[in-house]
Amino acid sequence: MGRIVGWLMLLVSLGLAAIALLVVLARFHDGPIGPIPGGPFRETAVQTLPDATQAGSAKTVEIEVGQPEPRSRTTWIVEHDGVLYVPAGFAARKEWPAQAVADGRLRLRVGGTVYSARATRVTDPALLSVLLEKTAKKYDISGDPQGEMAQSTWFFRLDPPGAG
Repeated sequence: MGRIVGWLMLLVSLGLAAIALLVVLARFHDGPIGPIPGGPFRETAVQTLPDATQAGSAKTVEIEVGQPEPRSRTTWIVEHDGVLYVPAGFAARKEWPAQAVADGRLRLRVGGTVYSARATRVTDPALLSVLLEKTAKKYDISGDPQGEMAQSTWFFRLDPPGAG
């Protein structure tokens, strides 16, 4: 029995070491690796935003924020009235939403193309309500999107880089 426990402990340790190594190496990767934040995008960004309807239909996109040392991550996207929005769930617990508020520069990768954008936090309660409902519907989130989700989710409007 002691040998089995020893082998299990070794396997768990190796698994944790592999995850830690992946997290460290992801910082040097061109974009995120699934849910693990990655390094900056290598591509040069185009200065126009993608078609909102087409980009808004994507399940996930990649964003890059955090000047002067940007990191990238995978996130959701929603479209409303021809404008793109990215949500930040549990925003108070994450670093990137605060970075986006402090420095609105953001790069968005959709379908392999990188776009420059300006991110502005949405504060209008009526618009937030609409965006929460759209997000809940698109991502099949059950429950009350105006409840806990509303308390912990920030949305950022994406505008062309020269806006604001």
